Amino acid sequence: YRVTTAQRQVYATMSTMFETITAHPQLSAHSEEFKTPQLRKVTDGVHVAIGYDLANCVLLEGEDGLVIIDSLGSTEAAKEVLGAFRTLTDKPIKALIYTHNHTDHIMGAGVFAATEDTQIIAHESLAGQVEKIVNIIRPVIASRSMRQFGVHLHDGGLVNAGIGPRLRTNHKSTLRYLPPTHTYANRVALTIAGIDLELIHAPGEADDMTYVWLPQKDCLISGDNIYKTFPNLYAIRGTAYRDVMQWVRSLDIIRQLRPAHLVPTHGQPLHGAADIYDTVTAYRDGIQFIHDQTVRGMNKGLTPDEIIADLTLPAHLATHRYLREHYGTLAWSVRSVFNGYLGWFDGNPATLEPLPPQARAQRLAALAGGTAELKVQMQTAIQAADWQWALELSDSLLQLLPDDEDIVAWRISALVALGANHSSANGRNYYLMCAQELSGFETPTITPTADFLNVIPIESFFQAMRARLNPAKSIEKDLKIGFRFADSGRVFTAHARHGVLEISERLDDDTVATLHTTEQVWKEIGARLRKPLKALLRRELRVSGSYRKLWQFLQLLN
Repeated sequence: YRVTTAQRQVYATMSTMFETITAHPQLSAHSEEFKTPQLRKVTDGVHVAIGYDLANCVLLEGEDGLVIIDSLGSTEAAKEVLGAFRTLTDKPIKALIYTHNHTDHIMGAGVFAATEDTQIIAHESLAGQVEKIVNIIRPVIASRSMRQFGVHLHDGGLVNAGIGPRLRTNHKSTLRYLPPTHTYANRVALTIAGIDLELIHAPGEADDMTYVWLPQKDCLISGDNIYKTFPNLYAIRGTAYRDVMQWVRSLDIIRQLRPAHLVPTHGQPLHGAADIYDTVTAYRDGIQFIHDQTVRGMNKGLTPDEIIADLTLPAHLATHRYLREHYGTLAWSVRSVFNGYLGWFDGNPATLEPLPPQARAQRLAALAGGTAELKVQMQTAIQAADWQWALELSDSLLQLLPDDEDIVAWRISALVALGANHSSANGRNYYLMCAQELSGFETPTITPTADFLNVIPIESFFQAMRARLNPAKSIEKDLKIGFRFADSGRVFTAHARHGVLEISERLDDDTVATLHTTEQVWKEIGARLRKPLKALLRRELRVSGSYRKLWQFLQLLN
């Protein structure tokens, strides 16, 4: 269902309820991990900035320069941390290392790699991951990430973001990702500014995860493979399957190295080889337990819901300080493992081809004795504080009565109550953001800047174009449009053919129109930073062939 703008305005008066929302006491206490921005000395020549943003930023000081590990989620946050680092040393930055592709680790790169002399180092797969997230699926990932991290919640709604105080990346942030200048495949030893270090590919929370091992300092920077909360084996903002047994094997690398200092890229560092070994062992055991018991349930023919109903961590893991559900949860993890092996179908034939939402709602209402009686059932659930059932009933009722103010208000109440009682920051924030949006809040969209677009390959933009083709408008069309880019000399053909857009890196002879421009201008048009008509008037874009056919083609993309 979709609530109308007018309807949202009716409920805008409810926004004050988001300023004072109770929180799970363990989640509130968890804020102490990163409540105050601070610089921590890990060991000689290693410092970590904690609490300035969602992620940490690590400083390695060498003989004649510095190595920075991760660059935070925005230029603004990166500048604050660089200022803090400059109270320790004024040595030049020789290299920036990305541990992985997540936004909160890469978007302040322009601050730390301000000159062409600065090496930018990452796993060889990182750039492709960034291109997919920031271009091809950016709209949905951006909106769901804002919910998961509670970016736009009122201060009274946000407690923390589970692995950090908050995600500072939003529509006002300046994002300055820079692609790697040097990459590696599996494992490589380097000496930078006199610092001996080893980069180790360690897939876990991200497939491109990198460990930075400092053998002479007995110190490991472990990326996002461990932090002081239950791991995000699945992120509700939306992720591809994270191979959890590969994650376990990557944690075993830490156990094999037995570092005396462990620096996660979220939260506080750990010290002492024995404590680190025991902590990592519990963490990997928690992940393996979920994997193995989910597979055990699958092989018995159980559905994800049935597995979750009976599965709990052993007591020594459930109570471990690094496995409390302040970020990921056991239930979400079971669903992800199941889906990773078997896909979306849970094996129950009733869910193979379910009724469409409205048809199901109509039958549920008939079963209850009519829509009015179904509404009474939801009101009863609200009065009984049966919040999950009330939320599920609201799905059906809003299919049937989308303009009913009582149902929307009750749904908001259910979402707020579920969020307030959730121990996971992700769960809390997602519930509350959905309630806040339903109450009239319009989540601002994040639009990349022209500078940001400059580092994304042009072919990535053409791949994103395919998903923008409107099938209803294009089903009867057969149009070929050419593209020639003066700055790079590259050419492409876009063939809109009966609901499908085929992209070829060549210029076909039978194109009905060809656009002559530069890669940057077309990127900005594709990102809606520049309008095609204005580009034509400014002679930034020239057309050979049929203007009318070109316009028809552009109208197919939305």
